[in-house]
Amino acid sequence: MKKRVTLQAVYMVFLCVHMVLLVIGGFAVKENRFELREEGSCVVWEPDSYEILEDGTQRYIFANKSDGMDDSLLFYTNHQEVQVYAEQELIYSRGKADTIFGHTSGAVWNMVEFPANTKEIAVIIKAIYRSGAGNEHVFYMGNGVGILRQMVEDSVFAMGVSVLLVIIGVCMIIYWLFLCRRTNVARELFYIGISAVLIGTWAFTEEKPVMLLFDNRVYASYITYVLLMLIGVTFILFVKHYIARKGRYFHKVLAVFAIGGMSLMMVLQALDIADFKETVMIVHIVLVGDLLYFLSGILGKMRCGRSGRHVGLNTVGLLILVLAVGVELFAYYTQIAGMQIFGMFGLLAYIMILGLETASDAAEKIAEIRKAEIYKELAEKDMLTKCYNRNAYSEDIKEILSKGTLSQGASSREKISERANSGNVFPGRKDAENNVYVVMFDLNDLKKCNDTLGHMEGDRYLTDAADLIKGVFEARGRVYRIGGDEFCVIMQDSSEEEIDGFIQKLLHEEALYNQESQGVRMQIAIGYTKYDAQRDADLDKTRSRADQLMYENKKQLKEATCGQIGEDSATLERY
Repeated sequence: MKKRVTLQAVYMVFLCVHMVLLVIGGFAVKENRFELREEGSCVVWEPDSYEILEDGTQRYIFANKSDGMDDSLLFYTNHQEVQVYAEQELIYSRGKADTIFGHTSGAVWNMVEFPANTKEIAVIIKAIYRSGAGNEHVFYMGNGVGILRQMVEDSVFAMGVSVLLVIIGVCMIIYWLFLCRRTNVARELFYIGISAVLIGTWAFTEEKPVMLLFDNRVYASYITYVLLMLIGVTFILFVKHYIARKGRYFHKVLAVFAIGGMSLMMVLQALDIADFKETVMIVHIVLVGDLLYFLSGILGKMRCGRSGRHVGLNTVGLLILVLAVGVELFAYYTQIAGMQIFGMFGLLAYIMILGLETASDAAEKIAEIRKAEIYKELAEKDMLTKCYNRNAYSEDIKEILSKGTLSQGASSREKISERANSGNVFPGRKDAENNVYVVMFDLNDLKKCNDTLGHMEGDRYLTDAADLIKGVFEARGRVYRIGGDEFCVIMQDSSEEEIDGFIQKLLHEEALYNQESQGVRMQIAIGYTKYDAQRDADLDKTRSRADQLMYENKKQLKEATCGQIGEDSATLERY
């Protein structure tokens, strides 16, 4: 059967490719900063003069009024080249990189320590992209350690929310993999877990202390955009499974656009045509499309009259997501800092509520599935031997008949007739035709065992014999207990050579058992035959013929063991 390429498989390939690139980038992308001195309360420092040159370069001049203390200058740049001069001496420089991971300087919090007694500082900033030209900058002056401590204090709540999102996402993924995957329920929990990890990691990398301490900003910028791209596709898959939309095309069109956009963005950046910063609008369109897809799913549920708690939760979640994404996009395009925490807090609240709701639903579904499996096992399995029972046998032969597996050619029928008429219990011909065989087993002297050793020993005889038969034949067909001491196996697409090999192995296991057994002596009579469309109306008729051959073998075994002690001579008589 030809396997279908699923959206989930394509996304996992993209996810793996990006993870590999992220690892490679950590070693391949080198730091592009000229110098950053170590160490240096934090106040806003207004420039004494400011000018914009013809090419859009911004030039800030500061007059240092400190009294000989080593001070630090702190300011934020977003994909801009920076040069800082202390009395016309270059003390800090950050230029754009030239790699497949970006042709930019990244988003940076620049902390520059200038020498003591510096009287004038010049900061020159040039935008790498047109969209960054003319951006206003705020400058801070203070002690380097104090600046870092204050940045950590200002960001600790947002960083905590980001870390909590990642932890919750990982817990959701683990919960689904270990508890839900086998039953294939609550797949949406897996995708929202991935989304939470991606969102939390992205938000963490955008915090000030991380920007300042993780100085390879080109690679950090690459990570940021990759995480955003992956979030879009993951959320599509989450909505698809969570809302359970019946439509075939909308989510696929959106997913194809998202994956195609990711591919286009990567190619354009690798060829130095356009960086992620210049094509990020594709990602924003995908995120907005995700919300519209979510909205259409909720409206679809409402039209169907499903306005219960599940739909209500989705509606609240959609409002939170719209607010969070709206805040993020507004802050991005207006260059307003500090608004991210509102969107992140909303996402955290929604994902926590959603995770608990979905996990609870998943637990109920798993309990129902397990209960159904138990009922099914009780209906199909023999509780003593754990073999399939007569009901399962009847259902299985109906299924085999319904699939048309039993049709045969005339030449095959003639061969079976010859074999059946020969009366050979274990024929040795080695035909490998695709046919259905029925193998019958009977336990000799079970009644005698019950009468002399007790029913407990008789039950042990049954269970041990069933285990031997299952150990040999279960790999090729189900083992059924169809009577008190009778067992049956249906083998499809088999041959006499294969069945003879299995029988030899079973007799070997039987002999080993008897050597070690201190109580009952096991002896299994066996007979098998192949379905014949001319002679057999159904597989029950085939089983009857196999049953006759099995009783012939049973008779041979009793005759062979009459007046003899030991199993070797009996085994020889069986062949």
